[in-house]
Amino acid sequence: MEKEFNPFLVTGYKHADYFCDRKQETAQIKKHIANHINTTLFAIRRIGKTGLIHHVFNSYAKNKKIVCLYVDILGTKNLKEFTNELATVIYNRFPEHQGIGKKIIAGIKLLRPLISFDELSGNPQLSFDLSDSKRYEKTIQQLFLFLDSQNIQIVFAIDEFQQILEYPEKNTEALLRTYIQSLKNTHFIFCGSNQKMMHELFNNAKRPFFASCSNIHLDFIDKKIYADFIANMFHQNKRKISSQSIDFILDFTCCHTFYTQYFCNYLFASGGKNIQLHHVQSIALEILKLNENTFYQYRNLLTMAQWQLLQAISKEEKLYKAHSKAFITKHKLGTSSMVSRGIEALLEKELIFYNTSVETPYYETYDKFLMRWMQHK
Repeated sequence: MEKEFNPFLVTGYKHADYFCDRKQETAQIKKHIANHINTTLFAIRRIGKTGLIHHVFNSYAKNKKIVCLYVDILGTKNLKEFTNELATVIYNRFPEHQGIGKKIIAGIKLLRPLISFDELSGNPQLSFDLSDSKRYEKTIQQLFLFLDSQNIQIVFAIDEFQQILEYPEKNTEALLRTYIQSLKNTHFIFCGSNQKMMHELFNNAKRPFFASCSNIHLDFIDKKIYADFIANMFHQNKRKISSQSIDFILDFTCCHTFYTQYFCNYLFASGGKNIQLHHVQSIALEILKLNENTFYQYRNLLTMAQWQLLQAISKEEKLYKAHSKAFITKHKLGTSSMVSRGIEALLEKELIFYNTSVETPYYETYDKFLMRWMQHK
């Protein structure tokens, strides 16, 4: 018997039928693509930016005049690894037996890459063994020019773009901006999960990428829209779920995409056919218990003062006045300077984030399950 497909995806992208909303953002990105505008996508971690990019790209799957490329550079540490990732993505996207693919692959091979194969996927991986960073700079430029010289529109999404700020080659940012602004048929979507670094890259008037893109901020999905999506997914699979159960899930996860999908995936996998409030409450406790070892590891990475501050922020859920006497006294956090140092450390470790995309900014715990576990404890 074929195993029932779980419609609540936690990783990857399958089809538009399993993708919730983002209609406005999808339309805006496609408008930018149609008008040859580079886009910066600002989003906190695990809210669905990568899924959105793949959702947009999926709509061009049968379009022969637009080719979409996606690369995640989070794992790269320098210009060499960045170059290798770009070359690999381009090489794997264009089949060598097709006309345009034959041209691009031939052009890449002129750069004399080393071609190996990934042990898990079997896909080719390209790498260049060049003597210095200047040659890698030239190779990047040539890769972009190979793409741009074809009679098609290229849309290149570079995920976790803020990683270039970590490269030892300090001129990477300026070089990329120089190369990109000269391209005519190739346009970009830049996105990243470190909001502070992304804003520094694109909104600082002293940086090369300032005012070079149109910005889109990805917010939480509307609760009503998400509720309808969840109910529909269960209904399509001949299951019932009460509205109270859905409300509990969305409140528990704060409508944060990853945690909502994870909860619903876990709930769907439990096999219930008529889901009521007590079922989802039980699932919530199971999820917290399942992740408890990870939560204790977080504690071991922090000082006692940082852990206590994280607990306090979790209990507040949205912390608007971090240095207020009322907040510090309520949670026995010591002094305002101690709170400042603690917040800086928690932001650095990405255990909390500062949401500046709203009228009144606030601090919030990133991991919603960790937040609920701390509240439960």
